[in-house]
Amino acid sequence: MGPYLADNDEQGFIDELLDGQPDAHAYFGRMKRENREGPAVMGERTPLTELETADVAKDLAADKVTFIDTRPHSEVHEGTVARSLNVPAGKSVASYGAWVVNPETDKNPLVLLAQDHDQAQDMWDHLVRVGIDNVAGYLTSIDGLPTSTPQLIRPEELEGFDAAMVLDVRNRTEHTAGHIPGSHQLSGGRVMWHLDELPTQGAIVSYCQSGVRNSVAASALRRAGYDVVELDGSYAAWTMWNQARESVSSN
Repeated sequence: MGPYLADNDEQGFIDELLDGQPDAHAYFGRMKRENREGPAVMGERTPLTELETADVAKDLAADKVTFIDTRPHSEVHEGTVARSLNVPAGKSVASYGAWVVNPETDKNPLVLLAQDHDQAQDMWDHLVRVGIDNVAGYLTSIDGLPTSTPQLIRPEELEGFDAAMVLDVRNRTEHTAGHIPGSHQLSGGRVMWHLDELPTQGAIVSYCQSGVRNSVAASALRRAGYDVVELDGSYAAWTMWNQARESVSSN
């Protein structure tokens, strides 16, 4: 503890110990409690079935299900199911799912977008590991469902855009290493548990490093009613644009 022991500064010691550590996702607390108390007994699960598009459209209109768009963010940006959550399929599907779905408060069954039954079942298996087990079934296409297109903004448009907040959903260590001036840091895994830090009026421009995490967090914020505009290409694109601008200015 060094100087902290001499000064009896326990909080200072804790702050230094935690400095540089990655942000803990908000769902860790729930998982820790479930690991301690034991999760609810699920019993034998029946295999997922492919749903009828008309039935899903009807349930979406009545807000009886939540649609999970599992495509890459580049495809989601071309059009996705209205009020859907973007949880990209792959190795991080469980983590991203837990960022945006809280099974303790989100009671709607999930409808997964999947290439086929095997992929849908695999994603469900991973989601169960973070306590997300209420899955109604899957679809293989968004055709026939109500769609919307997420709003994007290019780096060169940012300075002239009237944003209530520029939100950095990367970890604190990434933000400290470099960020868009004036941006507020709140990592993607904590956004939905810290809505009190966000403005309730006006547009929020959000970004991560490359756009993946940003698309996940932005989809959840939109579903919660926030006006979110995603920075196209996120921080990587903004950095390239800013470097080019500074190069021109110095010549």
